[in-house]
Amino acid sequence: MSPSNFLAMAAIEAQLAAVEGESAVGAIIVKGDEVIAKSHDRRIQHNNPIATAEMECIRLAGRRNDQAELTLYSTDYPDMLTAGTILQFSIGALVIGQPLTSTPAIELLLSKSVPVTFFPANE
Repeated sequence: MSPSNFLAMAAIEAQLAAVEGESAVGAIIVKGDEVIAKSHDRRIQHNNPIATAEMECIRLAGRRNDQAELTLYSTDYPDMLTAGTILQFSIGALVIGQPLTSTPAIELLLSKSVPVTFFPANE
């Protein structure tokens, strides 16, 4: 599967979030072509400020010994909590379904050599 396929799956999660009254953000974690976990924002439903799409997805993936082989796909830019969690659990890469931009969280990930890809890429 391609990044566009995985981001389309994350976009479906984002649509679910919007229907549920949440911020329209979705995320999935994959290993190769296998979807390990998928989720969307649940901050309002759970009354939990850290229940973002990315954090819920990481939580659902659980503790693993192959984190470096995982890629997190998100429909939005990560926040600092997500960036720190990606680093803490050594998630191998991040693909963002937004154009290239610089945020503190992205700068942190890049400074720690985490591959960050923007899709579609700026041309």
